[in-house]
Amino acid sequence: MSVSKRFWGLSSGVLVAVWQVSALAQPAVEDELPKTFAEGFMQGVGLPVISIYHLAAMIGIGILVGIAARGIVPVLAFGLAAIVGVAIQLSPFDIPGEGAFVALTTMVIGVLILLRQPLSPKVASIVFAVAGLVHGYSLGSVLVGADAVPILAYVAGLLVAQTALGVASCAITLGATKWPAQRTALMIAGCLVMVAGGVAAIEAAGLIG
Repeated sequence: MSVSKRFWGLSSGVLVAVWQVSALAQPAVEDELPKTFAEGFMQGVGLPVISIYHLAAMIGIGILVGIAARGIVPVLAFGLAAIVGVAIQLSPFDIPGEGAFVALTTMVIGVLILLRQPLSPKVASIVFAVAGLVHGYSLGSVLVGADAVPILAYVAGLLVAQTALGVASCAITLGATKWPAQRTALMIAGCLVMVAGGVAAIEAAGLIG
């Protein structure tokens, strides 16, 4: 079996596994506050996956990393920045207009995918750090008032989900390098990420719940 086929198989398996876990997590995600380690972990895995704009941003980051072909470190940077965002959410400090920032960063990721140009390390670091920070801040709102154990479990689940989705989408992008329809696929992916950002913007404006 070729390396590219192994990449596709492994990446697809990761995506399916995360999706299945998120489906199991949905009842827990609907709770107002995680109270146990299991609830916290399941929410950390499930919440970013069942939220269309958070999911789009994580997959989009992986695609950008795959286009640049510079390893998975930027994916981890996004995940760590998201954890910082969660910490800010639980601190006395606020990020004003976080919904608008979530929408903006998601749309920017979509535009960058459409451009199909490898990002410089400096630009990538800024985009991924800002995106991870505001998405993590938004995702951390469910933890306000939670105990330490479910918070730690949530952060662990969040890091697992983000890393798995980012690495999988990166691997699929790399595996599709010689695919004749790669340009079309990237265009579709970029448009979908932008649409997800648009949905976030509409929600931030209070036009939908």
